[in-house]
Amino acid sequence: MSLVETAIQYSQLGWSVFPIRAIDDPHPADPSNDKRPYVKWKECQKTRASEKQIRSWWNKFQKARIGIATGSISGIVAIDFDGPAARGQFEAKICDLPDTIMQNTGRPEGGFHALFKHPGNGYDIRPAVGKHLGIDGIDIRADGAYIVVAPSLHKSGKQYQWGKIDPVEHGLDDLLDMPKELLEFCTSPSRYKFKDAPKATQDTFDPEQPKNKPGWVNEILWGVKEGQRNHCCAKLAGYYLRYFSGDEDQAWISLSGWNMRNKPPLEDSELRKVLDSIKAREGINNFSEVVGKSLYNLEILKYPDGEVRYNLYVEGLDEHIQLTPEDLIQHRKFRTKFMVLTRTVMKPVKDETWFRVVEGALQDAQVILMSEDETHIAVVKRLILNDIKRGSFDNPEDHIENVCVIYNNQVHLYLSSVARHLQFQGTRFGSTKELGTVLRMIGFKNGSSKINGKVLRTWRIDLPDFEKTCFLDPGIVAVNLPDTV
Repeated sequence: MSLVETAIQYSQLGWSVFPIRAIDDPHPADPSNDKRPYVKWKECQKTRASEKQIRSWWNKFQKARIGIATGSISGIVAIDFDGPAARGQFEAKICDLPDTIMQNTGRPEGGFHALFKHPGNGYDIRPAVGKHLGIDGIDIRADGAYIVVAPSLHKSGKQYQWGKIDPVEHGLDDLLDMPKELLEFCTSPSRYKFKDAPKATQDTFDPEQPKNKPGWVNEILWGVKEGQRNHCCAKLAGYYLRYFSGDEDQAWISLSGWNMRNKPPLEDSELRKVLDSIKAREGINNFSEVVGKSLYNLEILKYPDGEVRYNLYVEGLDEHIQLTPEDLIQHRKFRTKFMVLTRTVMKPVKDETWFRVVEGALQDAQVILMSEDETHIAVVKRLILNDIKRGSFDNPEDHIENVCVIYNNQVHLYLSSVARHLQFQGTRFGSTKELGTVLRMIGFKNGSSKINGKVLRTWRIDLPDFEKTCFLDPGIVAVNLPDTV
């Protein structure tokens, strides 16, 4: 049976179905999240999709995996076990696991889902991460969460598979009610002790609350009263975002579970507002606070030879700052380089704080795998851009012997001049043909050009196109030649 037909069969069981991204098609902005939906699935928590909508989704995303919104919308609660050890903890601390509908998730450790009927009757069972409830390796997937189901692929390469009972073939007669102990655990976790809960460490450092004392997570995780909710919500949102390496969906699931223990709970809209606000301030924004300058991006460049560099983008600075690992990690080296390039004097900061802030910024940073061609392209772009920024020249037809000139809103250069300067800087190409290939990849064309009345054979590119390929704002490169721009 095809994925779309299986998805329709699940829908006919009363389950709310939606498409999950294929393993080989991660979201560009969130490649580490292997279970991100193709669509905005919040509506699927309230309304089940029609067969027409499901067919439309899978017609567009043919390799999509099948996601099911858990909770009252589908009438199910899923307990997600990492493996047999997690099941042992569950049975030791809560109750024996009944022989309900189960599926193997494909985790190498033997992970599986156990499905139960949602109790209904106004129950709103929020998701929770077992590690924070003293039971490592177990997650509760209920209202406001979802699971991936068979025959979808797990990132391990194995398929999700139903156990003895396949709900498509056998129906839901064997879907059992939640045992009383499990229902109490899901709705009133405060009756259980935090024996295995994580302690507050350097990783839980919250820049907004520098005086957090050890154990603060445990203290507020059971819920707080009105007047404390927003403050604690902000602290916990930052903690979860760091704990889940910026995964907003996981942070939302955990934060929602915590919110149900508050008296009274915050509205979902208010909870989302707080999470979005904290998400916006995490990572690069915390870094900005420490350096005293607005930063808008940090890139990690990984080169074929194993070398790593970092590109730091600063508001108001035309060119990014490239850093070595030592520049970034060693606060004093960073401070000196940053001050020279931005003319900004950083305030002293403790090494411990510096490491935390840098680590937070790196978690949000985009990793760019540099191929050999991309490495050469970056070097050539930098050489040309630096030469352009030296200023205007009265005789552009003569200056082209150096690296390049701008004339009639075009960048012109000689291949031999660029090769000579690159060699001087320590970058060698196998041949001028190889360098020409790189110039073409940037967008340069080879041909005759007339500069100040003199016909020259140059490599040229329109200035706006060069600015675009260097990710510069239009017009940022300005050379005041009377006959140029």
